Amino acid sequence: MSWAYDLSESDNIELTAVCDIWNRRREEGAEIVRGWMGRRPIICRTLAEICELKDVDALIIATADFQHAPHARQAVEAGKHVYLEKPFGCDFEQIKLARDIIKKSGKIAQMGTQQRSLGIPWAARDFIRSGYLGKVSYVEIVDSLCQQRWRIRGSEKSLTESDTNWKEFLSYTPWVPFDARKYREFRLFWPYSTGIFCQWMSHAIDLVNLVLNEIPQSVVSAGGVYVWKDGRTNPDTAQCLVEYPSGCLVSYHMRLGNGTHRRDVTFYGTTGALELHAGIAYGDGGGGRVIVESSHGPIPNFRLDASMRLPDRDKGGVFFESDPDGDHMSDFFTAIRNNRRPKADVDSGFAHALATTMAGMSIRTGIRMTYDPKTDRMLTPTVNPDLRS
Repeated sequence: MSWAYDLSESDNIELTAVCDIWNRRREEGAEIVRGWMGRRPIICRTLAEICELKDVDALIIATADFQHAPHARQAVEAGKHVYLEKPFGCDFEQIKLARDIIKKSGKIAQMGTQQRSLGIPWAARDFIRSGYLGKVSYVEIVDSLCQQRWRIRGSEKSLTESDTNWKEFLSYTPWVPFDARKYREFRLFWPYSTGIFCQWMSHAIDLVNLVLNEIPQSVVSAGGVYVWKDGRTNPDTAQCLVEYPSGCLVSYHMRLGNGTHRRDVTFYGTTGALELHAGIAYGDGGGGRVIVESSHGPIPNFRLDASMRLPDRDKGGVFFESDPDGDHMSDFFTAIRNNRRPKADVDSGFAHALATTMAGMSIRTGIRMTYDPKTDRMLTPTVNPDLRS
């Protein structure tokens, strides 16, 4: 809310209503807006109520991870534009359904993957497109922390079922008895989130999707609750491999038991490596551009053109220039007024949620998940006959 309020003058917007199913949060939100605007906003208990307001043009949805896709779908069906916090969702069928309805609606939907409004990932995409990194075959990302992430002390006694709307909270998920921990600490429990994948990987893999200009093809993942055995069902340590159709493998790792050796999104090509947020590429580890030489036999011959290798890092490497960073929320409001595509549109949201959803499916089933864009379905895993023995 504060981000939107900060833009109220520059973007000519007004905070009109607040909505929350939890009585305490709803009142707190209303008081915050009253302090800013000098009047109490319209107060709504459910998404349906706020969607009925005729003078509300757009909604900022920051609900629980699993609710994002159905809430976005409900909002655009009611004629509202939507700024939707990441992830787009964590259930494959829900994100597909929301994607299709949003695209048919013609409404603007901006995903909360705000790093798309930075200049640097777009510059990195142009750098790689121009061939300066050669053939990119590997990307590495390591998010590391040492903390009991997403645990809210005392959450189990912080509210009762009468304080909120438990049925509304559960949305499309199966009915279970009220649980204050699942309500407050939804990031720790499937099916309300995939935790690490929904929260952290969604940002990182979105940048990879942007830079490679591709959507993920398959994911295999592993992990578990190794450190913080506090009743959570989502892992505190996880590793997944994401494969792209062009022939690039992405390694994503997050651990909550040790915070050292964090690694920025790093792309590895045949002419060198590129550290995304540092805005630098260098030749270390690269041999040059791969050249296919003519061959009269069935096996092609290759050589490395070392003249295309980037300068080493200790020699300065190459810094690529980028456009100035933009304001992601402001981009949303501008997109509404100009009826143009926002920086993080629904297709980008589907792509990041596809990766994180497959990661969650893989860690729960122990199998590799593969997406077929032609049929828009997950493929049934098969075993290569040559590997059965």
